[in-house]
Amino acid sequence: MTGPDAGTAGSGAGTLWWGWGTAAARTPLPAGVRSLLEQVLGVDCRDTPPVSLDAVRLPAVRLAEDARAALAGVIGPAWVHDDRESRIRHCRGRSTTDLLRLRAGDAMDAPDAVILPACHDEVLAVLAVCARYRLAVVPFGGGTSVVGGLAAACDGVAGVIALDTARMNRLVGVDAWSQLATADPGLRGPALDAALATHGFTLGHLPQSWEYATVGGFAATRSSGQASAGHGRFDSMVVGIRLATPVGTWELGRAPASAAGPDLRELVLGSEGAFGVITQVRLRVRPLPETIHYEGWRLAGFTGAAAVLRILAQRDLLPTVARLSDEVETAAGLGGAGPATAGGCHLIIGYEGRAGWVAAAGPRSAS
Repeated sequence: MTGPDAGTAGSGAGTLWWGWGTAAARTPLPAGVRSLLEQVLGVDCRDTPPVSLDAVRLPAVRLAEDARAALAGVIGPAWVHDDRESRIRHCRGRSTTDLLRLRAGDAMDAPDAVILPACHDEVLAVLAVCARYRLAVVPFGGGTSVVGGLAAACDGVAGVIALDTARMNRLVGVDAWSQLATADPGLRGPALDAALATHGFTLGHLPQSWEYATVGGFAATRSSGQASAGHGRFDSMVVGIRLATPVGTWELGRAPASAAGPDLRELVLGSEGAFGVITQVRLRVRPLPETIHYEGWRLAGFTGAAAVLRILAQRDLLPTVARLSDEVETAAGLGGAGPATAGGCHLIIGYEGRAGWVAAAGPRSAS
């Protein structure tokens, strides 16, 4: 059974098979950065092309024919993929270790098949089949995990299925009065923000994986982002979650907030898909900012710069975005110009919101 081509292969579409980005967007490291990495961190920066896709080491498919037929029966044969590229693209996440192993041609943790359901009911049906045939299920959103969350434990199971949520990618609705939005789990960061903007809102969640990561992944990993100083982590934005489990549907969360009993959302947020597949998320959103203002500061050292941010936090003056680079990262950001310990640390702070708040917040923080 064959899968889609490289241009439509689920959430891995349009990326290098072994890592981030596209071949067309690939740029070489500046000479100064190469020198910095070699001299300060001891990194070998020689060009080492990745193994070709055809040479990647891949385990044999263990999925039995009757199990494959049962999966195809609930979501359609076109959405059950066990071709080499689909399996490789859904192997592991995007940590440095994951990328290096993939680039070297090691995909021995690849799933036996990739399943792409289109809705909550199809996910429930897939999980029922997998329970019947003892198949492990790994929920797969943008594939950006950096904690090993996409490599399943294979002992005692008859196979491993990657359940890709790429087809579940709608902004379901926006409640402008309550400033709440309901989204499918496979909706990526850029698509979510573009859809919210048509209603005059934004989520304000910008992790480094934003271009590829999904709403379901944000929730499953308790994601934090560039604007978490001002807007909080993703879990603070979640007011409701729906999960599909092998024994049925699990609806969590209430809005407005309630003080009655424990909040079971905390079991799911950050659980890495251990309790079920997230099939819908209800989120707090905010109006598009009237004004956006960013500043760059150069501070003498990392310890002193961290103390400045601590004071801002203690005085309730944190900006929307606060990003501090240490001496090495600062030097790398400058193209490797000069020694890594010269020139101090770079601090980026940003204010986004109503014009009056932005105008007043900067001077308060600076003082």
